[in-house]
Amino acid sequence: MKLTKFVSLGIALLLGASGSILSSSRALGAEKVVLTFGPIRQTINITDLEDFAKDGTTTPTLQQIIRFSKMDAQVLRGFMGLEIGLKPANLARVVYSTPGEKITDDIGQAIRTQRRTESGKALRAAVILASGDDGKVSLLEILKKYPLNEVYVDVASLRTAVGKVQSIAGTLQSLLQDVTRSTTRTTETNPTERQIEPRRSVQPTTPPPAPRRAAPLPAPAPQPVTPVRGLW
Repeated sequence: MKLTKFVSLGIALLLGASGSILSSSRALGAEKVVLTFGPIRQTINITDLEDFAKDGTTTPTLQQIIRFSKMDAQVLRGFMGLEIGLKPANLARVVYSTPGEKITDDIGQAIRTQRRTESGKALRAAVILASGDDGKVSLLEILKKYPLNEVYVDVASLRTAVGKVQSIAGTLQSLLQDVTRSTTRTTETNPTERQIEPRRSVQPTTPPPAPRRAAPLPAPAPQPVTPVRGLW
């Protein structure tokens, strides 16, 4: 399924999609996670990561990645369960704002698509879809809702991604307030409707021409004098 379709689902949640869309979206998402560290590439099932986040159970593949990356297993486990709580509509307003897109684009360097294209868009869609279930988002939920069959995770970049996710969790309310203020200012500056003023009548700039005088009538022709009988 195309990435743009999943991005559209994420935006639909921003606009207040119905519960039927939310329930159907649970069946969508990545089935496998490709863990990369330099030239090393190992595929692990989402269910294995769920077990790891739940009780710390590790598979040989996961142990190998942790050993090569020299990342503490408990740190990685804590990152899997780190949750951010916010209503889907408010969370969408944050991640689709200018600073939110910058942060998710940066995190998209670690949690990415295979070809590293549109990773930020895919991550934002996964975040919104993940928050639609219970209003909370964790890395594990994002991986499960990632809008592709496979999601690539660069283990070497996870430390930086952890810091950015923690910064989002700490400043989420502040970002939301900034976005709200920015939207309010834009609305006040650019009203959608303008009052139509009545057109004023245009006054003539030149005097009207003087009325033309009628030509004088010709004088009546003289009538011949009729002689009076009895005088001649």
